[in-house]
Amino acid sequence: MKIVFAGTPEYASFHLELLLNSEHKIPFILTQPDKKSGRGNKIKVSPVKNLALKRGVEVKQPHTLKGNKKIISVLKEKNLDLILVVAYGLLIPREVLEIPKMGCINIHASLLPRWRGAAPIEHCILGGDIKSGITFMKMDQGLDTGPILRTVSCPVSTRENARSLEDKLKKLSSLELIKFLKDFSLGKIKEKKQNVSKATYAQKITPKDTQIIWSDFTAEFIDKKVRSLFPKYGAYTFLGKSRVKILNSKVNEEYNNLEPGILLIDKRGAICVGCKDNTSLNIELLQIEGKKTMSSEEFIKGNKEKILQSKKFSSSVLEN
Repeated sequence: MKIVFAGTPEYASFHLELLLNSEHKIPFILTQPDKKSGRGNKIKVSPVKNLALKRGVEVKQPHTLKGNKKIISVLKEKNLDLILVVAYGLLIPREVLEIPKMGCINIHASLLPRWRGAAPIEHCILGGDIKSGITFMKMDQGLDTGPILRTVSCPVSTRENARSLEDKLKKLSSLELIKFLKDFSLGKIKEKKQNVSKATYAQKITPKDTQIIWSDFTAEFIDKKVRSLFPKYGAYTFLGKSRVKILNSKVNEEYNNLEPGILLIDKRGAICVGCKDNTSLNIELLQIEGKKTMSSEEFIKGNKEKILQSKKFSSSVLEN
């Protein structure tokens, strides 16, 4: 088939590589415009663009597809069979959805209709799901509301984080994507409407979502938050005026009388923090802003003075 691929992050580039290694023809790819990032405001190129350039595939980076006559004209000229979308990040308007002969297909990182929206992997872990997977969906104008073409599931372990779950979903795609495209091109796949009553929404992760409020949530919930935000975002707290990312943690069953945020050095010499409802959390991996990632033990050695002075993690620098 002749397919235009639309995607932006590393997760999408993994799927693009699967496609480029197949027999399908890719006349060009769509990805979001380059962005400035970091202290030096350096131009950041998307992983999808990086891969496309390495493989000699033309790249187009419109700021919008809606009403974009130039892109729409090019898409029509190519006589496409399909547009394949993976974490593109831009709205696909009706005028584009109707161009390919076989429509537009999205590979969504959840078992729809559960976790429609921008951050399905993170919300799957935060929600304590025991199962996830990928959905091949025929796109319509709604937010992940189109008919389901095929789902492939996988278990979610009790210690799953966003990175490990993403790796599982990539493996599913590596096994199923090319097989799915063949079956779809041969008309072997039937559409199935989503059960709207079972729909849940995975809202985009905001800076506020990454903040740990020790007094508002139990250790179990905060542990899920930490795992759901690793490694892309990182849940954060403050020690004095220093912002600290919590990258790995575990519910502590032993200490149950710590006030929220209060620090305790346990028998192993590791950090334990009080949470809501007399629960506590062991901190296993953390990172002070601008410093390297370190274990709880390494953190204690390098920050004894701060720990003795503050005696707690705070939800805001204003608390210190």
